[in-house]
Amino acid sequence: MPDSDTLESLLVADIGSVNTKVGLVDHVGSEYRFVGIGAAATTAESPTADVMVGLRRALAQIETRTHRRFLTDEAQLLTPERASGQGVDAFAAITSAPLPLRVAIVGLSRDVSVASAAAAAHGTYATVAATLALDESGGRWLRTNVPQDGVTDDKKTVVKLQDPAVIAAETLAGAHPEVIVLVGGIDGGATTALYEMANLVAAITAAHEEAARPTVIFAGNREARAQIAARLGPVAPLRVVDNIHPALDRENPVALQRELESLYVERKIARLPGIGGLSAWTHVPILPAARAFENVVRFLSQRYDFNVLGADIGGTTTMVATAHGNSFRRTVRADLGLAYSLENVLACVGLEQLVAWLPMELPVQDAQTHWLNRALRPAALAVTREQARLQQVVTREALRIAAQESKLEFGNPDLFLLTGGGFAGNSDYGALALLALDALQPRGVFTLAIDALGLAPAFGALAALNPEAAAHVIERDAFLTLGTVIAPVSNNREGQIDLRIQVQPVGSGVINLEVEHGSLELIPLAPGQKASLQVRAAPGVDLGSAQRGVFKAEVEGGAIGLIVDARGRPIALPASAEKRREKIQKWLWDVGS
Repeated sequence: MPDSDTLESLLVADIGSVNTKVGLVDHVGSEYRFVGIGAAATTAESPTADVMVGLRRALAQIETRTHRRFLTDEAQLLTPERASGQGVDAFAAITSAPLPLRVAIVGLSRDVSVASAAAAAHGTYATVAATLALDESGGRWLRTNVPQDGVTDDKKTVVKLQDPAVIAAETLAGAHPEVIVLVGGIDGGATTALYEMANLVAAITAAHEEAARPTVIFAGNREARAQIAARLGPVAPLRVVDNIHPALDRENPVALQRELESLYVERKIARLPGIGGLSAWTHVPILPAARAFENVVRFLSQRYDFNVLGADIGGTTTMVATAHGNSFRRTVRADLGLAYSLENVLACVGLEQLVAWLPMELPVQDAQTHWLNRALRPAALAVTREQARLQQVVTREALRIAAQESKLEFGNPDLFLLTGGGFAGNSDYGALALLALDALQPRGVFTLAIDALGLAPAFGALAALNPEAAAHVIERDAFLTLGTVIAPVSNNREGQIDLRIQVQPVGSGVINLEVEHGSLELIPLAPGQKASLQVRAAPGVDLGSAQRGVFKAEVEGGAIGLIVDARGRPIALPASAEKRREKIQKWLWDVGS
């Protein structure tokens, strides 16, 4: 790869399950800036089955908009940039288009090693198809009494004690895993039970044809590695990583998570139709989109010493990442999305609960029909207000579920970043802000920003090409600030005063406001406009970082302004369907939607 200091023009591509987006970054004056974007439908599926077709279509849009050529007459990338300004110096790509890995987890304890392995799997592109715990319910595997058909003369059910090893073997074989994760035991602990599990896994994998055998990852007691290799190595592809629980009070999920991510690259990304042509263009390895977005979240957290939460909601996958300094946590729900995984969102939440968050009256059957059609035609755009609200409801629930799983252990974030198909190109900023507030229900004082371009994760891949360019565009171009949010926690009754706020915008008059519990308020503050903020909390109202009930800060405006969310936590909806719809519609109006 050329020296990063010589790379001035860069192309980044994000090949998602539904859309392919390409962005151009170039050196403008003394800094790097985002210049142009192109987007087209992803062409990984038949009949096209070549991601390069969609990529070239997106590139053609940038060529038209910038009057620059990026492709040769043979439709290959023109690189490096010519003196005439044609071509580009380097190209990077990320993707989330392939299906996730199917993973089965076999371990000693459901509450310890198995739970930790499942959390690690949910940190990358994997779905857990089955789990088996040797000590579940205090027994060996899971002993199940299965009633026989019919009843005896004494009207007592006849029970049959099934062989627990058979149950375990049938469960594992029926899951059809591509990867089996074997975990259990602390380093230096007992090994006998691990060998029993290894024998079971060996028997299952040996039953497959050699080319179809799942890869086994061992992330357990390091003392058992030699015997595990002896038992599994001859019958299955085996990988060994650091123990996920080296001690009872210490968890180490990173090594397993990274190994699963490597397998996703090797088994899924490497087999993406057209990947050979894409790899020939890239100057750095193709990254999974979750890893690239992780780079963005971690950079901003370290750059500003912020507690940051980032969420990426795509067609197949929903990711939530939290970072503060060197601490980081990532949850990837590869089974929750707004297109191909939309049916899973409906199943997890339930149609009645989803419809309860709509501001208009709509039969459950009609809402279900819309969502199922959306799953079949993921590239379709919402063209009516009703369709937009239906899309926002499922986006809200996918984000809520993933955020709950991420266990926001770093306190209340200072900055929320939202990216994905539901946020790119959507100018209904009030509705997007409300979606995030309803899903995450954050508290305190924080900044809310969205990725209006849909390219923020791809900018995270720039760091390998040119760290300076990555820093510039992530800070200046990747996100649109919606505004500063003030969200107190209060036990007051609706109508009682929660906050007294004073805002002094630079070059403007003072704004004084009393905020009642249960309300949403919007204070105008233009993008980039600075103001002094002083918030006095009423007795019993918690604002997080307030000193003696008073919070003072210098804040900056955004596309919406200053948002005061005094609805309390958790947010409660009226029991009456009519009143509930009226309340939700009022909230939308209150935030300018």
